[in-house]
Amino acid sequence: MTSPEERPQERESDFLAKLFDIRSFTGALFLIFGVIVTIVGIGASDADIQKAAGINLSLIIGIVMLVVGAIFILWLLARPPELLQGHEVTEDDLPEQLRHHGLEAIPEHHREPPRAQPPGH
Repeated sequence: MTSPEERPQERESDFLAKLFDIRSFTGALFLIFGVIVTIVGIGASDADIQKAAGINLSLIIGIVMLVVGAIFILWLLARPPELLQGHEVTEDDLPEQLRHHGLEAIPEHHREPPRAQPPGH
């Protein structure tokens, strides 16, 4: 079996598979929106806080979103996606029925070639 150093295209596909894992998207979105909502919460005026029953919801929700985003990213780093690597199969690995014996071995392809018609017919 070949190593990843011998197949650099597979190393790149591994990186892309990890990059496009649903946890990376979800974590990144939570982090981005968490930063935005936290900044809004930090800059909230007293009037805005009083509209929400005296609770700075933007700040609380922003921090919760940051924590959830961090959990998704840590989950991705702790348990990266399993990538199934194919291996090359030789004909010797196949059962006898699946081995290639040529078209002559298949009954519906084993026909006599058509005979040439004599001239004049």
